[in-house]
Amino acid sequence: MPSRPRVLRPGGARSRVEARREYDATRQARHSWRRFYSTARWHKIRVRQLRDFPLCAFCEREERVTPATVCDHVERHGGDEERFFAGPFQSLCKRCHDSTKQADEAAAKRRGPTPSLPFRG
Repeated sequence: MPSRPRVLRPGGARSRVEARREYDATRQARHSWRRFYSTARWHKIRVRQLRDFPLCAFCEREERVTPATVCDHVERHGGDEERFFAGPFQSLCKRCHDSTKQADEAAAKRRGPTPSLPFRG
C-alpha cells in the first residue's frame, strides 16, 4: 500500500496543529463568554435540555428523527451572561447546528436588526 506523500511547507510555516492551537487561543481571548460553556451551571442546563427534548428540532420540522447532541441558544446572547443562562434553548443535532443554524444566523446578521413587534397573545 502506498504511503501518504510528505507535506512540504515553506520555511517558517506553521503546521496545522500549531495553527489550530493559535486560532483556538485567539478565539478564546476574543470571546471571553466561551468560558460559560465549561461551568457546572451550563452542564446542568445542557443535560436537562437534551433529556427533555432528545430529538433535533430542525430535523423534526423536516419529519426526520435525529438524536440531538447540542443544546443551542434560540436567540443570540451576545456574551450577556444573564441571557446565556436564561435561554430559551433548543435541541439540535450537530449537523443542523453547524450548518443550518449558522447559515440562518449569518443571514440575520447581514440583514441587520429587526424592529421589535408588540406581543399579541
